[in-house]
Amino acid sequence: MRFRTAGIWSIVLVGGMFVFPAVVMTVLLPGFSQSASSLPFYERVLLGVTVFFLTFRFFLAIPIVAVLFTIAGFTHASPARKR
Repeated sequence: MRFRTAGIWSIVLVGGMFVFPAVVMTVLLPGFSQSASSLPFYERVLLGVTVFFLTFRFFLAIPIVAVLFTIAGFTHASPARKR
């Protein structure tokens, strides 16, 4: 993995953690406020993932970036190794 790929993946994953709750709340909450008694299973799963991201997104952002760049550092082929 190259450093550029690690940077792109970290932006996508961390950005997704911040965008996903907003999208789920925008789509599900209007219907949720009207009939909260019976939620389908997929909506309960989406709300559970949303709560997880809202709770831990600040704690997970730095480790995700660190792990991706560590993997890129170990798998990056240096010019001396290519020869």
